[in-house]
Amino acid sequence: MIKKAILWISVALIDAILGWSITLLFINGSYALGIIVILLLVFIDYALINPKGYPFRYMLPALIILMILTVYPIYFTFQIAFENYATGYMWTRDQAINILLDKVVISPNPKFFNYSVYTLYKDYKPTNDFVLLLKGPDGKLYIASSPQPSSAGRYTSSFEMLTNGSVSIDGVNYSVVRSLKDPSQIIAISVNGENYNYFYSPSDQSTFPNLKFFNSNYGSILSNTEFINPEIGTLFFTTTYGFNKLVTAKYEYTLSTMPVVENGHQVQKTVLVNTITGQPVLEHNSAFWDVDPSTGKQTMIIGYYGYTGLANFSSLLTNKQIMSPFLSVFIWTFEWAALSVVFTFAVGLILAIVLNNRNMRFRTIYRTLLIIPWAIPGFISIIMFRVGFFNVSFGIINRIFLGEWLHLPPINWFGDAFWAKVALFLVNTWLGFPYMMVISLGALQSIPDDLYEAASIDGSSRWHSFWTITFPLLMTPLAPLLIASFAYNFNNFNVIYLLTGGNPPIPNSITPAGQTDILISYTYNLAFGGASGRNYGLAAAISILIFAIIATISAINFKLSGSFEEVNK
Repeated sequence: MIKKAILWISVALIDAILGWSITLLFINGSYALGIIVILLLVFIDYALINPKGYPFRYMLPALIILMILTVYPIYFTFQIAFENYATGYMWTRDQAINILLDKVVISPNPKFFNYSVYTLYKDYKPTNDFVLLLKGPDGKLYIASSPQPSSAGRYTSSFEMLTNGSVSIDGVNYSVVRSLKDPSQIIAISVNGENYNYFYSPSDQSTFPNLKFFNSNYGSILSNTEFINPEIGTLFFTTTYGFNKLVTAKYEYTLSTMPVVENGHQVQKTVLVNTITGQPVLEHNSAFWDVDPSTGKQTMIIGYYGYTGLANFSSLLTNKQIMSPFLSVFIWTFEWAALSVVFTFAVGLILAIVLNNRNMRFRTIYRTLLIIPWAIPGFISIIMFRVGFFNVSFGIINRIFLGEWLHLPPINWFGDAFWAKVALFLVNTWLGFPYMMVISLGALQSIPDDLYEAASIDGSSRWHSFWTITFPLLMTPLAPLLIASFAYNFNNFNVIYLLTGGNPPIPNSITPAGQTDILISYTYNLAFGGASGRNYGLAAAISILIFAIIATISAINFKLSGSFEEVNK
């Protein structure tokens, strides 16, 4: 009975938490992740409540990780690949409109106002109820009422000039309270008989201890408040001057209903209007554009992301400035993956054959020493090679081997594409041969000695025995591992990024492509590292191509090598 109660309480808690998460996800527009959580909720309830689902309880942690950390990122990658999500287009359409509507521009010949904050205290602590005392450029004093919400995220406040130390705003009486010792000091403002005490002024250092409270409690309100006076205009705290002073300004864009022509008919439509030029804002190519009324020139203001179909894939095939570096990176990626497997396997196999000799002394010591490159973390070895061996000025190769011993000029390891690739192969071979040596040793020890004895009796040389016995028998167990090694090197980001960074760059490329970049590092640069901006959509499209390429090559290689013949039988 107690176990059932605990079970039902656990189910109720899990359902409540996941139900709350689903609600938040749908409210925030994360529909795909919300659907995934719904599927998890159904599966969890089935596994916990239904007796037939008991075996699935042990799968729940793995399933949750699989769905959230694998399935959803794959879906998100596919979604981004068909959108124009990039620098300049990183907002939704609604977000872009709200950004424009919040944009404030300072008026020509602006008037600047200093201000002081007077706040209401309760139990000797400041509250969120406050008013402002303004001082105009002519020295006149004004009272600004407490900001009131006007629309989503916006506030308004009215300000009026003090007359004989008092003023009435919207039926509320305001009067200043001056210090008895120094009448020039206004220590409080009386609001309908309740005192609001002096709290903060950017020109008074004695109030700076209150700055933290001001920023955390008043800052977000004041930065979105327009202070209105019909005679003077509207005052704002702008990004130009921050909270140092108020300045006459206005919203640069506003929504207005006006007649527009659509499909040959004139209709009333709500559009964005530039308040400075009076021109409606145009919308096309997933962006909003300002129009110069005198020249008709269009200037992009802000872009937004959305579905663009196969545009990213089309760019790879039709835009020469994208296609050319992409092809170069694409070809080099295959060369890099294939030659990396060849070099590491060749070195590893040779060492394995040598160490497989039972008559060799100290074999255990040699094996241990040769595994060290595999045991040391790769990023440490790569950085050591970059700084210690391949540095142009003081690297061991240039300074000692070429300079002191051979008296040859230094090699520009990272400025010349050929030598950068040589450096990459040297480092990757150093990192990869121990793995190949270990798997080759295991495979060699599984080959019966009787085969070599029979071949020797038939007069076969060691070289002939290697190609007719050793190599074919090695390929059957090692083929899947070599294919896996090819796939690993196809996406071997660490060596490229840490050693050469993809350099030297490909000339005349509008994308951040280097001559030693492989597809995965090229994709990373597109998404995160490009100096010209980030292009997540194109990077996602290339990621899908990488997945398709590796899956196709692996399937073909497995089929041709017959790696799974025994399993199929």
